[in-house]
Amino acid sequence: MSTIAFFDFDGTITRGDSFALFLKFLLRKRFYIKVIQNLPLLLLYKFHILDNHTVKQYILQSCIKGMEWEYLRKKCYEFRDVLEAYCKQSALQRIQWHKENNHTVVLVSASFEEYLRPLCEKWQIELLATTMEIHNGIMTGKFSQPNCYGIQKEKRIKAVYNLNDYESIYAYGDTRGDKEMLALASANQAFFRIFD
Repeated sequence: MSTIAFFDFDGTITRGDSFALFLKFLLRKRFYIKVIQNLPLLLLYKFHILDNHTVKQYILQSCIKGMEWEYLRKKCYEFRDVLEAYCKQSALQRIQWHKENNHTVVLVSASFEEYLRPLCEKWQIELLATTMEIHNGIMTGKFSQPNCYGIQKEKRIKAVYNLNDYESIYAYGDTRGDKEMLALASANQAFFRIFD
């Protein structure tokens, strides 16, 4: 029997929202134009009138639709060091502790696989995340599957991992979107906004 650890990303490993950071890196000066264009949506989200999934889908279409996948992929790899610098040292130390103990480490995130993949490859950990739809090499601006948030985190985990194979399960999160994932943890091994 072995051990597995599931980590949320934004706010748990990072100091804030990685999607906004990525869009700023990708779009440069156009990022601020997009913020202004989407300000009504962002305010509706802030006041809990629109949900995470709806707003993220609109923002993705606004910023990514029509972009060539090869260009986006290149930018995702260029973004890796910026993203790593945005991570909390305490979280990185915890991931390293799991790796040193030969635990399986899985990043489970509502953020996009496309820009998380290069970082996970560097860290040599596994990844479950929201993915973007690509059609004939062009980004459609849509999700290719449901947003990996809330109950979707649990579903994605159970679709890939047989949890009965693990003697010990750790889970780390920081918002209500991690509640279902945290419930999968073994006794006293669900960590909300802390690492020990």
